Amino acid sequence: MTILISARIATIAALAIGTLAACSPDQAADNRQQTRLATLHSTSITLPEDDQTFGDGAALAPLNAHCLACHSATMVLYQPRLTAAQWQAIVDKMRDAYGAPIPAGQAPALVDALISLQTRHADGR
Repeated sequence: MTILISARIATIAALAIGTLAACSPDQAADNRQQTRLATLHSTSITLPEDDQTFGDGAALAPLNAHCLACHSATMVLYQPRLTAAQWQAIVDKMRDAYGAPIPAGQAPALVDALISLQTRHADGR
C-alpha cells in the first residue's frame, strides 16, 4: 500500500515539475516564436462577374431568388446530372449546413427547377 501511494505522489510531482518547466521564461519565448510562425493573414480575391440568371418564369424564380445569392447560374448549370433525391440533399445541405435562407416550403420548387434545367440542358449546361 505504501509503495502504491508513493508511486502516485511521484507521478503527481513529475507532472507538476513538467508543468512548471513548460511555463519557464525560455519556454514562453519559444511559444511566442511559434506563434509568429503560425500567424494567418487575410487575403482577398476578385471573382469574375456573371450576370446570367436561370431564365424567366415562375418555375425558375426560386432558383433566381435563392441560389444566385451565393452561386453563379453558370456554376449550377455545369453540375453533373443528379437525381431529385441528390438535388434535395444538396438543397438541404445549403439550408442546414451553410445557412442559405431557403424556406423549407421552397425546397421542392428548387429541386423541380434544377431537374427542369438538367432536362433542357442535356449536355449539363
